Amino acid sequence: MRQYIRRTLEDDILPVLHSPKALFILGARQVGKTSLLKRLMDYVGVENSLLFDLEHPQLLLNFKQGIDEIVALFELNRPRKDGRLYVFIDEIQYLDDFSHTIKYLVDHYADKYKLIMSGSSSLLIKQQFSESLVGRKQVFELFPLSLSEFCLFKGEPRIAELISEPFDATKPDPLRVAKAKIQKLLTEYIIYGGYPEAALSDSIPVKKSILADVVSSYIIKDIKHLFRIEKLEQFNHLVVYLSYHIGKELNLTSVAKETGLHRETVKSHLNALNSAYVVSIIRPFYSNKPKELKKMPKVYFIDTGIRNSLINDFSPLQTRFDKGELFENYVLNQIRSRYKDNSGIRFWKTNDGKEIDFIVAIENGILAFEAKFGKSASNHFAAFTNAYPTTVCNTVRYSHETSDRDLPAYF
Repeated sequence: MRQYIRRTLEDDILPVLHSPKALFILGARQVGKTSLLKRLMDYVGVENSLLFDLEHPQLLLNFKQGIDEIVALFELNRPRKDGRLYVFIDEIQYLDDFSHTIKYLVDHYADKYKLIMSGSSSLLIKQQFSESLVGRKQVFELFPLSLSEFCLFKGEPRIAELISEPFDATKPDPLRVAKAKIQKLLTEYIIYGGYPEAALSDSIPVKKSILADVVSSYIIKDIKHLFRIEKLEQFNHLVVYLSYHIGKELNLTSVAKETGLHRETVKSHLNALNSAYVVSIIRPFYSNKPKELKKMPKVYFIDTGIRNSLINDFSPLQTRFDKGELFENYVLNQIRSRYKDNSGIRFWKTNDGKEIDFIVAIENGILAFEAKFGKSASNHFAAFTNAYPTTVCNTVRYSHETSDRDLPAYF
């Protein structure tokens, strides 16, 4: 049996694992949600736990029968007769209108049952988060591996530990002496992504096969079923189109014309892909400044390995036509792992063409990031800081050799 490798999301979940509230862990298929549920079972004791997978037709039918049937199911299967039971439910999105059930169980059985649930679609699940669940739930998101987690999965715990700490240019950087090893790990991570099973394999054919299976079984089949997508060929065309346009502004009218879909359908599909943890929709940053564009979003992929699988291109990073865009996508994902609120990440662009890749509003100010694969020093930081003087500007380099003022890729 393969040894469990720790995910950093545990640090957020463990402090509330014993609270009365219901916990939701959301994320794409095969990013490790079930493994995380089983890990949490170890924390509370398997003798105090039950695990239900709602992909099982009979279990789903049981859960649809109402509170009495659910409570009877818990009591019939509980390992111990007394004590609080920790109930882990995988793929909760298959249970229609679950909010009333969760509310009742939290209100009347919180001391008896603790609910910890996972799901693969934030949109479908959050649509059921009615006002009745306010104050009764906590939501966590599990993404593909961060670069730090990836290094841990690759058997480099010390590098993983150092990368997990925010880069501080005022202190000596011990990772400089390991730059060749880090460059190799980073390149593999950008090309093949952070899906755990793919990361654990050293076989290139196996990695490609795992990613292809995620694409075919989840992105193509599952999402079609979950969101009742009818025009599958046009949907597939849209996904591939997005794969070739990472980091580009999306004109929905042009995308509709290219894919043969109605503009509103394109918008709906984008929301579905975003909520199913396939893409990240990044919107413009603005503060009532008339010269800043306010409409067209940019789209990146949650995992660059999935993106490369969609276009069937796993060629070496240095030789690729899209290496700059891939590195930019990576930087976004690294920012997301540093700053938990993905909705707070924006890009900035003015009508006269000045732009910055990523803007992050934090509690005490604004951070600006430019991703640079090569040696280019051009940027529009001055224009942005003229409008937002307290901004801290950062250039992130694939190769951290150009300037000590730049951030390394593992920032």
